[in-house]
Amino acid sequence: MMSFIGRLFGSDKAISTTADGIYKGIDAAFFTNEEKSQHFLKLLKAYEPFKLAQRLLALIVGIPYVLIWMTCAVMLVISAFMEPCGIEAVCSSNNVLEAAKTLADWNNETLGFPFSLILGFYFGGGAVEGVVRARSSK
Repeated sequence: MMSFIGRLFGSDKAISTTADGIYKGIDAAFFTNEEKSQHFLKLLKAYEPFKLAQRLLALIVGIPYVLIWMTCAVMLVISAFMEPCGIEAVCSSNNVLEAAKTLADWNNETLGFPFSLILGFYFGGGAVEGVVRARSSK
């Protein structure tokens, strides 16, 4: 009987190869928990360079943004302790106050939006992933 089937399909080896292929196809159709965990570990390993780039980008934009805000805060405190202005005198406390406000506006206009986008992607990715997992487990 095997020789007839072997002649019909080519050989006995072709039949066993086809049977193995069908078995592997059925096995691949079902994703077990062990396969899921192995896949997730591989995904985390592949994701490491991206996380490093995210952190570097957050530091490149975040450090100057925060330092400028701290500088503005120090300037505001300094202007509060300066001598009050007279009517006719050139007022250095108002100059420092205006400079602090201008610097804060420039900081928000130039670095504010990129900083918020970077933080949104940095922290939002994990939050979205957590929401998706919570909904998929229900």
